[in-house]
Amino acid sequence: MVTLNQIFASNMIMQANKPVRLFGFGKGQVKITFNDVTKEVYSDGAWLLEFEPVGYGGPYQFSVELDGIFSLIKNVYFGDVYLLGGQSNMQFKLWESNEPKSKYRENKNACIYTVDRMEDGEYFAERDGWVPLTLENVPNISAIGYFVADELAKADKKVGLIACYQGASVIQSWLPKEVALQPKFNIENRFCDHEWYPIWNDDGVLFENMIEKILPFSMAGVLWYQGESNASNNEADLYLEFLRALTCSWRERFRDSSLPFYIVQLADHDPRAGYAWSKIQEMQALAEGELKFVKTIVCKDVCERDDIHPKSKKILSERLAKAILG
Repeated sequence: MVTLNQIFASNMIMQANKPVRLFGFGKGQVKITFNDVTKEVYSDGAWLLEFEPVGYGGPYQFSVELDGIFSLIKNVYFGDVYLLGGQSNMQFKLWESNEPKSKYRENKNACIYTVDRMEDGEYFAERDGWVPLTLENVPNISAIGYFVADELAKADKKVGLIACYQGASVIQSWLPKEVALQPKFNIENRFCDHEWYPIWNDDGVLFENMIEKILPFSMAGVLWYQGESNASNNEADLYLEFLRALTCSWRERFRDSSLPFYIVQLADHDPRAGYAWSKIQEMQALAEGELKFVKTIVCKDVCERDDIHPKSKKILSERLAKAILG
């Protein structure tokens, strides 16, 4: 049986001005028509069909035939798509922030797709498809995603968000296993007792279970907020090399050699102040000058120092949006 990846669904946002790629898995005949062009392939495993880029706008539709079974993907718009990656501060929901509920607002130009995590707990799931940012939905999405989309949508372009994060995750787990760097993380040095913690933090596990699901979807960039779980003395010194491995390996696998990364520098956190925490911040600051197509966003001056999950996310998100638009 041949299938289409779940990320392709009606009401979705796809990336403008980059290759239009649809993909899936299984054995059988695949035939897709888009923008008056029909392409087909016989799949004996993973399959991919690629169409020419299109500009901003819509709606478009895809006519999909999988082993003689027809379906339509309707109301597809082309805008800018951003992956929300990292750990708990990216996962941090709008309702957890200090934004007053009276200021929540819907965003008719944006929607979000959530990649399933290895353990339960996410409000939305892959089966929900592309969820619109209605007043009912926005409290339960990433606060950073909400605020960034709000800023970007002011340019009157559609914005797509892909939620792909895992709280308390180390960067080694987000690297393809074959490029994972030493030292292997030491679970005894961590501050998390979740039963899944040693499972999702094995080398390459989150890459295999989350990122690989959406390869090679075209995107405008990656928003990366991670590093708290790597703040040990032996890993902090190497964090810049971890970032180098992350950006290079993801660009190769997303087939986009200049895919931008917007890296959020860790906020100051008084309870864990010390060499490792400040070294991670230093490596994140160096990333902008040392790595191609990378911008570092400072947040320690706009976030609470006494909380590892700062509730203030709005100004940080405005800085992210400014970096994207800059």
